Amino acid sequence: MNLYCLNKFGNDEIIASLRAFAKEESLPDYYTAARGLLKFSAERAYSANTVAEYAVRLIVEDETLISYDGGSPFFKSDIEKIYKLIFSVDWDALCKKCGVLPISHISPKTRPEESAGGYVASIMQAAASTSAEALFSRICEHCKKYGAGSLSAYSALKWEDGKLIGVTGADKITFDDLTGLDEQKKILIENTRAFMLGKPSNNVLLVGSSGTGKSSCVKACMNMFGDDGLRLVEIAKTDLPSLPKAMNILKNKTMKYIIFIDDLSFEHDDISYKQLKVALDGQIEKRADNILIYATSNRRNLVRETSADRSGAYEDIHQNDTVNEKVSLSRRFGINLYFMSPNQTEYIKIVENLLKAEGIEATDEILARARSWAINYNGRSGRTARQFVDDLLGHM
Repeated sequence: MNLYCLNKFGNDEIIASLRAFAKEESLPDYYTAARGLLKFSAERAYSANTVAEYAVRLIVEDETLISYDGGSPFFKSDIEKIYKLIFSVDWDALCKKCGVLPISHISPKTRPEESAGGYVASIMQAAASTSAEALFSRICEHCKKYGAGSLSAYSALKWEDGKLIGVTGADKITFDDLTGLDEQKKILIENTRAFMLGKPSNNVLLVGSSGTGKSSCVKACMNMFGDDGLRLVEIAKTDLPSLPKAMNILKNKTMKYIIFIDDLSFEHDDISYKQLKVALDGQIEKRADNILIYATSNRRNLVRETSADRSGAYEDIHQNDTVNEKVSLSRRFGINLYFMSPNQTEYIKIVENLLKAEGIEATDEILARARSWAINYNGRSGRTARQFVDDLLGHM
């Protein structure tokens, strides 16, 4: 198949086998295509029209598509040719004629977790197109909202070894799952919504004790705004030296990205924090409009100070400058949110909500065990409550 832009589509084995089957009624090609579609259906498909969904995903996840917009006559020509050769064929009638099982019998077996709901709905809408014009319009609309390329299907990404990697099975937690934290949730949602609308917004530092919901709030943002085109990119502290490279890649993409740095802190002799300082506020180039940084930490001052920093034992004649440089990192986040450990009443409320979600009655006996669990293990926190409920489920 000769195409201008979509080389991946034209060279795909399943597509080539389908075309050969349609043209020559070749049964070996039918079986090659059927095996490939069965695998695709089990792993990724949502639509009953497996051929159409496979074709749409192949189009929108083609990396070269990023170079073309809706105004390209070459891209439009490719879509028209694809529609004629793939979408307009009555595959079941052809299968019946050849005495083989209809391709429509290949239907989705699972719902893969890597795709955001809005992304999937957009794919299914494009797969249901009944004309080349409708297919072209829906694919352009999809790419404008969700971007293109293989990573566009993932709501969560990781930055590892200098490249972006899609995360399967991303945490589906929502703000409704998080008891309390009303003020923190309100501020974080408002800031993220402003970001999604292209309005001024701030980088956010979430500070507090372990297990108090900091990371969960960031993941809940991803799930709340994922259908609107928000993606979460997790980067480990050890990868911070390559943060400028990651931001340079993300700024040229269509979607909105929150760079997520979890459990952030630095020892006094660790200078990698300087890369983060520059990324937050200090580059000569204006910060990209489609990138924010959300970080969590157990410490208000992200860079640990030593008594020597304060006493001047290093004979630093600019002692105050040294101290100010280390505490200034947290100040470069426009918003600092503080998460406190829940009191007894709040802790029990969290436990009750978790039990309700699991269909378990919160009896006096169970709640008494929850209090004992917190005393005997990790103290009162949302994480402790979750661990207690998991243990309870494990013994039922």
